[in-house]
Amino acid sequence: MINTMKIHLVSGFLGSGKTTAIISASKALMAQGQKVGVITNDQGKYLVDTHFMRLNDIPAVEVNGGCFCCNYGDFNQSLEQITQEIKPDVVFAESVGSCADIVATVVKPLMEFKTAHEEDTTLTTFTDARLLKIYLEGGDLPFQDNVIYIFEQQIQEAGILVVNKVDLLADDVLGDLLDRTAQRFPEKQVLPLVSLTSESIIPWLESLQNTLQYASAPLKISYKIYGSGEQELAWYDARLRVETGSKPAVAWVQDFLGMVVQQISEQSIPVGHLKFLLSDGVHHQKISLVSGDDNPDLMIDQPEMWGPTIELTVNARVECSQEQIRQIFQNCLAESFDANKVKVTVLTEEAFHPGFPNPTYRFAKI
Repeated sequence: MINTMKIHLVSGFLGSGKTTAIISASKALMAQGQKVGVITNDQGKYLVDTHFMRLNDIPAVEVNGGCFCCNYGDFNQSLEQITQEIKPDVVFAESVGSCADIVATVVKPLMEFKTAHEEDTTLTTFTDARLLKIYLEGGDLPFQDNVIYIFEQQIQEAGILVVNKVDLLADDVLGDLLDRTAQRFPEKQVLPLVSLTSESIIPWLESLQNTLQYASAPLKISYKIYGSGEQELAWYDARLRVETGSKPAVAWVQDFLGMVVQQISEQSIPVGHLKFLLSDGVHHQKISLVSGDDNPDLMIDQPEMWGPTIELTVNARVECSQEQIRQIFQNCLAESFDANKVKVTVLTEEAFHPGFPNPTYRFAKI
């Protein structure tokens, strides 16, 4: 009997914990002797997530410069590449956090062109429990209506709806949230989850064993609203080399990150996610901040162990103009030059708004 490769598509809004869940799930499956590959995806070109996957010894390829749906050819090529290179039992494919309409533009084409059985492909939507709570209670999410529309559409097409980061809610609050979620989305398989470890991720892996875990009917989605929502978000990507001579460079990095977060907060900019990856060639650390993090943890582990040269990769996804987020980072760089005797080289830098979604394929029929 030939084992069929499983493809698990993972959707969900920016900052919902998709990458952390995929890393935990991959480690759990690899510990069981399974071969796992990951396809990451983003509108930008220098992804913290891809580098971090590889640092965790998880085979990863990326589709950059656009979402899976608009770059379906690149997605298919990446799938073939990772299939040929490692012959995986399982592939996790993580879509851009601002992307929706995955069933019609990715799942259905996979079914059509790969002639695979439906049970070989799943779609999970992750949502941050704190944002979902505000949404279901009728509160004000920290984003414009068109951006919230994307959040809503992602949930609507979920087969498995993961309510992630439930450890951040009190038990009674969580119980009320799960009741509200079940009432609002009775057709969904709702799964509360903490995705931080290979042990806590097991309930999701067990759910993925079930068949047909995606909404079979494509969304009735307004691309005008969807596209407007994406274009209200700004992307900022950069790679910096920090050199301090003989002292550990982490002190400068920590001060710099603190200034960035402070300026974003002072300007009341809604945050999808901020991701930073630090590496000195020996030590590595990822620092992430998302909407709802009232007291972000910017501490760097064992600062005395780091070397005098660090490469810092930055991925910022925020709701403001591309000029505003670029200026924040440039202002913080200028301030840090004045305050610290360090050499900082900007290796790459890019700020932009995503283009209007234009999927390669869209199979709208049930």
